[in-house]
Amino acid sequence: MNAELIAAAVLFGPAAIVGPVCLIGHRISRAQDAMVASIVAEFRPTETTEPEPPPKGRIKAPRQTPPAPLANVLDFPARRRDAA
Repeated sequence: MNAELIAAAVLFGPAAIVGPVCLIGHRISRAQDAMVASIVAEFRPTETTEPEPPPKGRIKAPRQTPPAPLANVLDFPARRRDAA
């Protein structure tokens, strides 16, 4: 066999096998995208009602408790000489 024929078989062989699989996948995804687009196009939001009027008077914000400490923190000396 010629080296050029071997190179062509190595390059085009996998493409001939995987190519149709990829094309079928693209066709299926295109059909699904068209279905989703038609569903989204048919969606009509309900009529909006008037918003609720604000409550009368002042409303106090709920008090937030400070978070509990996660762990005790120990101060380690910055240098070894300070540790002794």
